[in-house]
Amino acid sequence: MTKFGIQVSMGQCRREKKYVLNLIKGSCVEHYGKLWSYGDEILRTNLGSTVKLDVEEGLNGNKYFSKFYACFQGVKQRWMEGCRRIIDLDGCFLKGICKGGLVCAIGRDANDKIYPIVWAVVSVKNKQNWKWFLEILIDDLNLNLGKGFNLMEGQHKGLIEARASKSTTEHAFKVVIKEIKTLNPNAHQYLMEKDPNTWSRAFFQPGRCCDAVENRFYESFNVVIVDVKKKPIVTVLEELRLYMMDRLYNMELKGQQWGNHICLEIRDKVNLLKNKSISYLNKDVEAYVDNMYSTTTFRKAYSYIIDPMNGSDMWPETNYTPLLPPISRSIPGRPTTNRKKSTTENKGKHRVSKARM
Repeated sequence: MTKFGIQVSMGQCRREKKYVLNLIKGSCVEHYGKLWSYGDEILRTNLGSTVKLDVEEGLNGNKYFSKFYACFQGVKQRWMEGCRRIIDLDGCFLKGICKGGLVCAIGRDANDKIYPIVWAVVSVKNKQNWKWFLEILIDDLNLNLGKGFNLMEGQHKGLIEARASKSTTEHAFKVVIKEIKTLNPNAHQYLMEKDPNTWSRAFFQPGRCCDAVENRFYESFNVVIVDVKKKPIVTVLEELRLYMMDRLYNMELKGQQWGNHICLEIRDKVNLLKNKSISYLNKDVEAYVDNMYSTTTFRKAYSYIIDPMNGSDMWPETNYTPLLPPISRSIPGRPTTNRKKSTTENKGKHRVSKARM
């Protein structure tokens, strides 16, 4: 009313709201119904890829969407050959007409940049769906029992507040952890129960080529896809595929421009055995750096492109029953009654006087 100067009745608002909700519901049904064909199109155009679609049986015999997992063959192969042995796990909520959650496994390339490996859309983010995602991920990436790999999830971000996590030697760790015990015995007990070998730099094993103790990578990726999360489910999956296609292409061009040098700037040119400057000894700095940081390894991660797919009107037809949107679940607790105001509305309180009888 303020912006357009239009006067509408409450009845008109209710009817229009009902009309829009019916349009949205129809759009959701259409998108979820395409998932079988979308998965087949991925497998047809990108051989060796992994697609998992899990459904939920309704009491009326209908099939409802539960989970969709996608991992492109070229991406997972190049992750194995050209990325660090670190996997960041996290998820976010979809905020468009199709509700649910997006869970991802994010890798790190030789230049310590974001490398999305796999992603999945789930009807709800819970332990059961996370277990489903991780079990497929372990088989897909041949992680076996996890030896030689590190998993990092969102809760690890809190550890960055403890100085002990940044200690680079066992002696420095003991000094800091002793200070923490003096300041807060409960915090000390909590940290020690979590096994310092899994969260302190002092105990990190060689070969991981990563000293991060927080899951900042998914937060950065979450910013990239902030607008994607507001779209229908098939569009969400397609936007992620297109993002990765574009990234693979652009990073491949960047890798071709570099020579056979180390990707990252080497700041600490020190021989740890002799405690002397490598440059002072006239040694080759790159000889002391793991091959994971080389541009040769970097180019391996981006030497493959995701093959393009046809438009939705040319996706293969399937014999599967089209899926319906996820079964709606009521959120625990008392529902809110106040309408959420937009950022452009006045946040102040207004007193409305009642008309006298």
